[in-house]
Amino acid sequence: MASSRQDSAGTAKSSWLLRSVPGTMAEGRQMERERLLSARMASQLLSAPARSTLEAAGHLMAAQSQDFIAGRYALAQRVDPMPSRAQVDQLFNDCLLVRSWTMRGTLHCCLPQDAQWLVQLAKERTLRSAAARHRELQIDPAAIEQAARIIHSYLAEAGAASRTAIFEQLEQQGIGTRNQRGTHLLLALVLHGLICLGPIPEGAKLAAQDFVLAEQWISKHHVPDSPMQELLLRYLGSHAPATLRDAAWYAGQTLTTIRAAAAELGRELVSVGKNERGEDFFVVQGSAAHQACESSGAPQLPTRLLGPFDEYYLSWADRSLVADESMQKQITPGKNGMFNAFWLEQGRARGLWNANIAPTDALGAALHQRYIDFRTTA
Repeated sequence: MASSRQDSAGTAKSSWLLRSVPGTMAEGRQMERERLLSARMASQLLSAPARSTLEAAGHLMAAQSQDFIAGRYALAQRVDPMPSRAQVDQLFNDCLLVRSWTMRGTLHCCLPQDAQWLVQLAKERTLRSAAARHRELQIDPAAIEQAARIIHSYLAEAGAASRTAIFEQLEQQGIGTRNQRGTHLLLALVLHGLICLGPIPEGAKLAAQDFVLAEQWISKHHVPDSPMQELLLRYLGSHAPATLRDAAWYAGQTLTTIRAAAAELGRELVSVGKNERGEDFFVVQGSAAHQACESSGAPQLPTRLLGPFDEYYLSWADRSLVADESMQKQITPGKNGMFNAFWLEQGRARGLWNANIAPTDALGAALHQRYIDFRTTA
């Protein structure tokens, strides 16, 4: 890959399960790490993309999207052929994709039928984590109920409305929205199943999206028999190899809850290695990740340019498999909740993306231009 990017990946902290391989112990560790990374890239649709954006969204279950343009790019680059931003946007306008606060109080893109059960699964813990802030902002059940009546009445007539328009309606009815009070009220209404983010208004900027009533916008709902088991199964289906601790962090659930779900799934989960804690790396029986771990062929680790907040980096409690400590500090500088775009080579983060410096090799230059085009061309 291009010399304009410095190779800052080092030795991972985890110790990998070793199979019988020729050469030194170090060579065995390297080969096993590459096998695990190859399996994870397969899970993430980065080595074998989906056939459509909706297929990719359903496979990922919920794609991190607090940066909306990054969330759309993350879905698009997991599809072959890669769709334009306009094509992805149309899926939101047609209610084939929905964006909502599905886990950890964080925005994700998902299929509409998955939105409400994921929100409800996260509701109790998300509201509990926000309780202190709600007290500071004087948000109590009565305030939430009053806001719900106003917003329901307004959206039932308007169909869709921006955050600014909704805040204006609340202010006109005597409900304050300053100092993040309005934002917390909206999140509470999402968690209570009233609203979600739907269409992208014409001429919108990169992050603009209107709110809609969930009951009007979403017509089909998936209701899992065992929600926690399904969440774990689908997380591992799209993020494995991963530990149960990784799954608990991703889902915003307790490790005890996730362990119970894993026990109920039984032989559907297969261990393919252990980390330095002695925790199992699990895959779903028969999945792409399982097949990659068991394959005797060369690991598939294609070069990719990942946008900010990409699932391949963000969605694990332990990110050392993908990036060493130095690289992690570059991807998340200042611990301020921001995640930078970076180059992925041989399954590992190799350097941050710089919009002003195009790689000199053909593949790097093409990926660089593809990312710029997606961000700038509707």
